[in-house]
Amino acid sequence: MIAGEKEKRLSGFLLALLPSFLHHLVIDIPHRTSRVSPTAWLDGARGWAAFFVFLRHFEFGYHRKGSISYGTVKDPEHPGQNHHLLQLPILRLLYSGEAMVAIFFVISGYALSLKALKLTRKNSHEQLMRTLASSILRRPLRLYLPCIVSTLIVFFALRLGIYDGPNSIAGPEDVFRSIFLGWAHDPQPQILPTFWEQARDWGHETVQLFDIFTHKHWPESRYDVHLWTIPQEFRCSMVLFLTIAGLALVRTRVRMILLALFTACAFQADAWELSAFWSGALIAEANLIHQEKKDSRVNVDPFSDEDEPRSQLAVWSSYCAFVLSLYLLSYPFQEAGFAPGYSTLSKLVPSGLRAGDGYRFWHCLGAMIMIYSTSLDSRLQSLFNNSLSRYLGNISFALYLVHGFTLKTVGYVSVYGFWQITGKDTLFQYESGFVLGGLVVIPLTIWFADLFWRFVDLPIVRFTRWFENSLLPRADENTSDGLLIEKSPREHQP
Repeated sequence: MIAGEKEKRLSGFLLALLPSFLHHLVIDIPHRTSRVSPTAWLDGARGWAAFFVFLRHFEFGYHRKGSISYGTVKDPEHPGQNHHLLQLPILRLLYSGEAMVAIFFVISGYALSLKALKLTRKNSHEQLMRTLASSILRRPLRLYLPCIVSTLIVFFALRLGIYDGPNSIAGPEDVFRSIFLGWAHDPQPQILPTFWEQARDWGHETVQLFDIFTHKHWPESRYDVHLWTIPQEFRCSMVLFLTIAGLALVRTRVRMILLALFTACAFQADAWELSAFWSGALIAEANLIHQEKKDSRVNVDPFSDEDEPRSQLAVWSSYCAFVLSLYLLSYPFQEAGFAPGYSTLSKLVPSGLRAGDGYRFWHCLGAMIMIYSTSLDSRLQSLFNNSLSRYLGNISFALYLVHGFTLKTVGYVSVYGFWQITGKDTLFQYESGFVLGGLVVIPLTIWFADLFWRFVDLPIVRFTRWFENSLLPRADENTSDGLLIEKSPREHQP
């Protein structure tokens, strides 16, 4: 009896370690036909963006040309340096992590504002207040608790010696440059002499994540430099909630004009991330208006087709806009002024953006056009609401949080180890080690992200709901004016 119980627990533990998409191969899972949400494509787009950020952070440690577009000629004496196939516009989006950040922020603005804007348009102002209050209360927990766990994983890995090998080949920058030929050297986490020194250092770095008042883009976090987006996400979320509340009573046209002005002015004020969030809200309201017009046609003529086909002009306009968005998202991180097709665009960047951030303007515009054009066309949405895209959407936040750990441990060690077999003196040998290392680190990172999603991210989502409900007045408690406060409904947090 005891042996059987132990075997059952062991099998359950081993099953839990398997990626979730393999569970159906081991156990019989009842097939449930779940209706795909109309906004599922947003999660899918976020999932692919997170995956391409991961590929970018893997690639730039080993190559120097990923930030430069195809055909770029800065030195006339060397005109053929940038003719690699993957430098071509659109193809380079496979590893263009900088552009993916703009997509993250536009999607966040859309998803965070959608429910509130629906309530605003219905004049449900009391429910709107509850929704915004719930979002404001839960947002810091939703963003920061997973980050605390992911950096704690790095902390314990440092103390267990997991970083000893990787730091010996990629710690000091001069050592890294002598082994790897990449453009960027992400600082490795520093191993301190004692546990308590490491703990104090981790605490100091964690506190820095809560700095939402300093306007900076690249905080130097020693435990995960990629977490610079989290304070930006939190600050922009709070500004967005305030904006929605402040514009809730104005006419629709006025609200949309003001959101468009905020979006444009933020670029000039060197706040491109706020432009992305505000534009997401603007796109969300435009989609709500579009849906209301479609519904009104159905109500007027109940025999009309709700999914009335769009005109060919509208369809092809969406496709052309989508392709244009991919081209703008391909705007190079470096040397845009010397790149064919992008040199003219580089002269149109708002002067208010800080030096070196001009690419953010075109990336944000590309992300805005991509999200809007996709929202209007079901065929474009099918690129992002299929099962693979939805899975990547599920693990997207987890993938973003854990990929730095795997790349700086298994990534460096595996590629370096394969070079001991293949050599790295020739281009073929160098790329062979890189590709073989990728075949190790990419599946391992997906597996680790799956575990983090199921055992950290989802429980934190449930915890934030419980925490919010625990702070609300009980049914037998009255407010000071004698009115009973009802509990707010659970809001789905994208």
